Amino acid sequence: MELDSRPFDLRARIEETLDVLSTKAAEKNLDLAYQVDNNIPATLEGDSLRLRQVLVNLLSNAVKFTAKGEIFIQAELLSTQAGDVPGRSVLHVHFSVRDTGIGVKAEKLGRLFKPFMQAEKSTARHYGGTGLGLAISKRLVEMMGGKMWAESAPGEGSTFHFTANFHAEAGQRGVEAPALAGRQPKLADLRILIVDDNATVRRVLAEQATQWGMNPRAAENASQAFDWMRAGEQFDLAVLDLQMPDMDGLTLAMEIRKLPRAAMMPLIFLIPLGTRADSAPDTRISFAHSLTKPIKTAQFYAAIERALFSQKKAVAPAPVKADQPLAELMPLSILLCEDNSINQKVASRILQQIGYKCDIANNGREGLEALDKRHYDLVFMDMMMPEMDGLTATRAIRERQKDAVAHPNYQKRILIIAMTAHAQQSDRENCIAAGMDDYLAKPIRPADVRGIIERWAPQIQPVAAAKPAVGSDAAMAGATVAAVAQAVPAAGEPPVEMTRLMDLTDGNVDSARELIDMFYGQTEKQLKQIDDALRANQATDVGHVAHSCKGASATLGMTRFAAVLLKLEKLGKSGVLAGGEELSAEARREYKEIQIFLTNHPAIAVPPPSA
Repeated sequence: MELDSRPFDLRARIEETLDVLSTKAAEKNLDLAYQVDNNIPATLEGDSLRLRQVLVNLLSNAVKFTAKGEIFIQAELLSTQAGDVPGRSVLHVHFSVRDTGIGVKAEKLGRLFKPFMQAEKSTARHYGGTGLGLAISKRLVEMMGGKMWAESAPGEGSTFHFTANFHAEAGQRGVEAPALAGRQPKLADLRILIVDDNATVRRVLAEQATQWGMNPRAAENASQAFDWMRAGEQFDLAVLDLQMPDMDGLTLAMEIRKLPRAAMMPLIFLIPLGTRADSAPDTRISFAHSLTKPIKTAQFYAAIERALFSQKKAVAPAPVKADQPLAELMPLSILLCEDNSINQKVASRILQQIGYKCDIANNGREGLEALDKRHYDLVFMDMMMPEMDGLTATRAIRERQKDAVAHPNYQKRILIIAMTAHAQQSDRENCIAAGMDDYLAKPIRPADVRGIIERWAPQIQPVAAAKPAVGSDAAMAGATVAAVAQAVPAAGEPPVEMTRLMDLTDGNVDSARELIDMFYGQTEKQLKQIDDALRANQATDVGHVAHSCKGASATLGMTRFAAVLLKLEKLGKSGVLAGGEELSAEARREYKEIQIFLTNHPAIAVPPPSA
């Protein structure tokens, strides 16, 4: 076996590992948390697949042998040395995976790392397993220049340690501090209340808030937090664990709202994985938002920023549709670069709603060919496409703009808006670094597209004089959307968010049916492609097809189906397809639920392809 050394993001790898085991941990009501030393660079160079295999093995063991409590992953930088090649550094990193499980007797620890051996025969009978995982993990760690050992005591849990060596390029982005490290001007000096009965989660969140320059106060239960506030302490926002003994987070939130000084304080609920959208507490409490455990750094920051600067009421008013097409106010020639046919159709219809027609390219290469033939004012650029992705195409466009004589269609300003399924700070940085002007998070929504055009178009086209508004058509369209969306009463989270689907088609039922027919045809093929790739053990194909299918499903408001496809996408990206057949079967069950729902919907009534 040889190591495959490539650049990778350590924090992303740890988060992917947590994602793989988070469902099983949630079933046992276990808290998962992680912490990465900020001295570790944003990008390391090493075999991330082997590192992930070790972490998955240790984390899966921890989940298996832990009945209650928590599992905590930590990565610390032990030392940095000059590498053999000038300009390269060798980083020695220490990892630990700590659980609150059954533990192991000290005299039995040595047996754990031998092939086909477990600490106790009774443990093997009860929990199963071959005893190979730790032995293989130990060998992988040694290949990475490190060692592995364990600390444990019966009934007190276990901590598995290992070290590994990685490289970083001096003077390159690889040695820069990670995104969101250090003081964040937007959040600095704000007081944040953290309430969680888990001491590790409290500590990790409080330390992270402190690094951003915030002033945290952490309470171990709801009563303690409420006593502080009732005594007059004031906070700019609060983070509340939903599941706590005695008084849960929702009850605490309702009590906080009774305090005059905290009636409008932003709240963030920490909710367990799998909580339905319609049952999340932020649907019942004003100025509240939810964040799913396990907590990730970028998502924690985004939740705080959203709570502070994008506050919302419990029941948002329906958006008011523009009476005059935006295209009459801001005429633009638009090119859409997107490889997924459903996303193409949806984006085209959204643009049609505001008066625009767009040309379509199926990938970055076709997009460049279209721009070579004519000038476009605005390009909506998908990030992940075959043949040429969005970042590569954007760099090529900006290069051609430097030579206007050779490329006359690139002389005037070209706005490039990324369309990405990710919404982390690093994704935005990558977009801007490639030369993009802004980005839209998928699934895209009419209001977001309109907002982007209103923000950027004035830099290209002068705003035309407004025409008299005609209110009746807009009102009728809004009424159609509301009537269709409410035709079927919600029973839990439905397979399809009808408000979302009808909003995409401006309330036109025939257009909605056309989209559904496209969805059926494309999804049938993609589910077969996923099954074929699983049988052939083609992890990359599984991840790619699942990503495409997930994007279209999320766009149409099929969030339950999209969530299962996201798991398949992550599984494919991991390179390890264990459990793929079960996820594929779950995806087909959700797909069947969508068919049943739409077949029986009185306003749509679109039968599945087999009918």
